[in-house]
Amino acid sequence: MATLARLQARSLAVGNEYYFRNSICLVDPFRNKENDAAVKIQSWFRGCQVRAYIRHLHRTVTIIQKWWRSFLGRKQYQLTVQVNVKCTHVSI
Repeated sequence: MATLARLQARSLAVGNEYYFRNSICLVDPFRNKENDAAVKIQSWFRGCQVRAYIRHLHRTVTIIQKWWRSFLGRKQYQLTVQVNVKCTHVSI
């Protein structure tokens, strides 16, 4: 029974200590302002990184599209040449 009484007294003390450590009124206001500033800087930096990555992806996709379209253009040109060659042989 004495153990239970000691645990209850200790739990009350731990609860009070937790409250005072995490109490809003005891937290330094400068620390909150500094934390908010750090969050803004981090979000700005992450935004810059994401925008740079999106620019990189856009350039890469543009290069892939350019290569693919030139491949299709060359293929179409070869087919056109083959059809013209066959037509000239047939009409002769």
